[in-house]
Amino acid sequence: MPGRDEIALLTGLSEVSAETGRYQPISTAVLCHLQAALLLEARERGETDCICSADLGVSKAVAALSSAGATFPDGTGATWSALERIAADVKGCFEVCGNEIGRIQQMSGRSGRLASLYPTMGPPALLLSGTLMHRVRGIDPAEDTRRKLAPLGRLEGARLLDAATGLGYTAIEAADRGARVVTVEWDPAVDIIAGRNPWSAKLFDTAAIERRSGDVGEEIAAFDDGAFDAVLHDPPVIELAGDLYGGEFYRQLHRVLRRGGRLFHYIGNPDSPSGARALRGVRRRLGEVGFDDVRRQPEAFGVSARA
Repeated sequence: MPGRDEIALLTGLSEVSAETGRYQPISTAVLCHLQAALLLEARERGETDCICSADLGVSKAVAALSSAGATFPDGTGATWSALERIAADVKGCFEVCGNEIGRIQQMSGRSGRLASLYPTMGPPALLLSGTLMHRVRGIDPAEDTRRKLAPLGRLEGARLLDAATGLGYTAIEAADRGARVVTVEWDPAVDIIAGRNPWSAKLFDTAAIERRSGDVGEEIAAFDDGAFDAVLHDPPVIELAGDLYGGEFYRQLHRVLRRGGRLFHYIGNPDSPSGARALRGVRRRLGEVGFDDVRRQPEAFGVSARA
């Protein structure tokens, strides 16, 4: 659960659910520039309704257009003034209720980093202090997630450790494929952003996903040897989370994987200078702690290995 400092920073358009612990919008539409532009263009054409999304593209509905603004079937909506402000910001996602808008962002009292949602043509990406946590160039986070999970093979019935929850996309996709997932998130601000992201909703209401808050480097010590059939390790960049690239943590990953279990470790663009350096170090350290078959997975920007 987020701490007192994070709770104090919540927008007035969100609240915490006592049932799920999820921070979520209060009777608001959740829009980015893509939806706002679509509605504004329909107004310019003189249309009285528009098929659009009120949840960042998760679903679509017919919005009624009037002189005041756009109204969705559930009663949420936005004034034209609010939509114009949203359309002008191509790097943010917003909760909106009438003329009131709130940018989906949260300053972390733990890390001092600003977490926010960055819009794409698919699910939004997580942005931490200006660094994108998902690939967005020529790909969206949904396809990025599928590529990360591909090296792990068949997941039906598997026990999977997702070592860094983020927005929960890998945990959700793995659960959809039949895995039982334990996922760990260190930063309470990221938990808040996930709760306000419509694409992360299943993270909070899927029985096959167990959410944990804390430092995975500490949490992992509580897991039994061979507790998992697969591990998805998608840490922040090495500059922000160096311990999660170290030999001691890799030793723990090897311990909690059953023999023959698969690991995928996201690193970043292997063709960039920093990615190439990280790749060399990661492959060497994984081998040193006992992983076999350590190989590049260039389509997924990482490496796979077998315990």
